[in-house]
Amino acid sequence: MTLICERLAMNMIAKIAADGLTATQRAEIFRRQMLVERDRLEVMHAQLHLLPPEDHDDIDNALSLRLGASELAAMDGASKGKVEDFLVARIDPEADDEPIVVMAWSDLAVSIAQDGAEEAAIARLAEIGVEQSALREAMARKVVNQARIEAIREFRQVLSNPGAAYAPVPVAGYEQPAQPPLNASAPHIAPAPAAPTVAGPWATMAPTAAVEKFFEHNPRTGGKDGKSRRKSGEPWTNKTREQFRLPALLLEQVMHGQPLATVTHDHFVQLNNCFEALHGPSFRKSPKHREMTIWQIVEETGERVRQGEEAIAKAARRKDKGGTVEMPAGALTKDQLGLGLSTTNRHWGFLRQLTTWFIKHHPLSPLDYSAFIENDDRNARDQRDAYTEEQGRILFSLPPWTGSKSLARRMQPGSLLVHSAWYFVPLIGWYTGMRREEICGLLLDDIEVVDGHWQFDIRPTKIRRLKTITSARKLPFASELIRLGLPDYVTALHAAGETLLFPELAAESGKGTMGDGYYKTIWTKIADALPFLKAGQATHSFRHTVINAMKGAEVMPELRADFAGHKLSSETEGRYSKAHMALLRKAAKAIPNVTEHLEPFPITLLPARLRAPRKARASRQSKST
Repeated sequence: MTLICERLAMNMIAKIAADGLTATQRAEIFRRQMLVERDRLEVMHAQLHLLPPEDHDDIDNALSLRLGASELAAMDGASKGKVEDFLVARIDPEADDEPIVVMAWSDLAVSIAQDGAEEAAIARLAEIGVEQSALREAMARKVVNQARIEAIREFRQVLSNPGAAYAPVPVAGYEQPAQPPLNASAPHIAPAPAAPTVAGPWATMAPTAAVEKFFEHNPRTGGKDGKSRRKSGEPWTNKTREQFRLPALLLEQVMHGQPLATVTHDHFVQLNNCFEALHGPSFRKSPKHREMTIWQIVEETGERVRQGEEAIAKAARRKDKGGTVEMPAGALTKDQLGLGLSTTNRHWGFLRQLTTWFIKHHPLSPLDYSAFIENDDRNARDQRDAYTEEQGRILFSLPPWTGSKSLARRMQPGSLLVHSAWYFVPLIGWYTGMRREEICGLLLDDIEVVDGHWQFDIRPTKIRRLKTITSARKLPFASELIRLGLPDYVTALHAAGETLLFPELAAESGKGTMGDGYYKTIWTKIADALPFLKAGQATHSFRHTVINAMKGAEVMPELRADFAGHKLSSETEGRYSKAHMALLRKAAKAIPNVTEHLEPFPITLLPARLRAPRKARASRQSKST
């Protein structure tokens, strides 16, 4: 037992020795911290000139108090390993009648912009490329405090001999004697050893470059070109890859192009402040925004808020005259700022995934994502309100279903009726509860007739993937979809040589999803004509309408899950057997009929030129050339 204990003790001592910092590393931390402290002390002194503190009328006394307290704190940190709060007294020996002012060191430290030794030690370790450990952090803290003591003493010498801070200036006719160093014994005077940084490109890699390297290293994301396949499933979609790239791009802009290896928690704070100063519904939605940095967009958004506040103030001055607020186009109010919780959580989640991978190749400063990622405690049912029957009738009484003025003016009343995504996407959404992408990405081959019954076969295809494995399902045509001509529309598209149910939603570039194309080109125009819409209400709310209606009709949970494509607690045999599909058709009757006022009309397809894939909008630069 004695031999075992001795062996364990020796192993522990060897591990501790290997886990510490070498003399070269300590010297480099000292040198770097000295540079930081010199700058901080100069800034603090200059700030006293610009804004004298309240605790002293005399700048010299105020400076002396701060230097003395800082030195005492650093000496405690160097000897005890930590700085316990202590009291600092201001006494004027030449004025006996003046009161003695006592303050805490923690309060005084704020005024001199001194970071804690813990944060400084961790930052220096990251800069020299040394992996963190409890022993290394403790040793680095000691060196940081030693550097602070030396920097303060050096600063006092410079105050008494200002020329000592600068290189000797030769004067014609005179021989300038060599100036001795301020403190020849100080480690920072010796030639600086080379920093033990990690070799390779990691130290200089920008966040966006790190993302591309992350893709290359992780085939599950689609790999370098987005085409790598996973044996267990589909790779990331282009949309997910773009969502992963965005927060890295924004972080890079916040860092002004610095390498990801230099990221700190302060950069995250700045990024979060930008998130709070943006207008979510319009952020990066336009080609103009996508060419701007996050700083430029924040500045533009601030100007829009200023315009809104001016309009409100102007209306308040006209209150006695019965004036109303006339907001300029694009103007905002402060309560409209801030990205949504789910959006910011996604950004932080992707950044955490990126930095967790990156740190395997290069050390980073500690990054506390818990300060920014928040639990979404909102009730999922409250996030997207279901549509009421009355709202459904209002929706399907708009021009796309009752007659439009022209193909270019679909939201203006007229006599033109056309079968297209304008007409059928909301109808399918209302009567099936399918997701937007599931509807918009339907192939004609996804629609089938089994035993005389029309039904959708929702499955992953080359056009769009499904959200989850359980999203794959079969759904019946509701009677209203048949009455209003969806089967005839499918037949007509087949005859026209089409393969997509809504070919006009495809993009010529192949970028983006058909669901996004529908939302941007069609739904936003429909939404403008629906004054009852609440935040979060869009095509996805059709799902809530269907589920709520079936629940109210006491449709069994298994059938409701089949309709929604939700995971079941257990799988049953013959899930899509004839008997099961009959139950689904019966369940569909629980969905409220809000289109009985619509009259079917002969199948009218879009002209062939309008069924072609959408062309990308010309950029502003190309328009100007």
